[in-house]
Amino acid sequence: MVSPQRIDAAQFRRQGFRFFTESPTRWGDCDAFGHVNNVLFSRYYESGRLDYFRRVLGLESVAAATDSLIIADLYITFLGQVHHPAALEVGSRISRLGNSSFDFEAAIFLPGEESPCSTAQATCVWFNFRDNHSLPIPFAQRAAIQQFEGIEP
Repeated sequence: MVSPQRIDAAQFRRQGFRFFTESPTRWGDCDAFGHVNNVLFSRYYESGRLDYFRRVLGLESVAAATDSLIIADLYITFLGQVHHPAALEVGSRISRLGNSSFDFEAAIFLPGEESPCSTAQATCVWFNFRDNHSLPIPFAQRAAIQQFEGIEP
């Protein structure tokens, strides 16, 4: 089994992101030690990812859809504690664009901080749910990613 490499936080500074989603903490996010529980970070990243998909790629969550995106891999690195209340900002970007997949990177920032308190990388795959296989990324979404992220065709 291959161990995932730790994400280099230096590559995830605030200025490297153009897209942000606000995600305030809730009192119920805290654990017995008074800091935001690590499991909640995946929810914050999910909110940022879905916001990016909706606002940049024009995708909506539709139960009747036969194809959409799935997460094939997800790696999260925790760099510091977060205490409630906090007005977190999730920076999101796509760093690699393949035929049927792309790498989605994200970082969680506290207000005014340049360095993240957590980073994440996910591999997203365009997937046909009915036939159970990957599909090429549709032209409209590929073009939107290329334009927004400045990725050459």
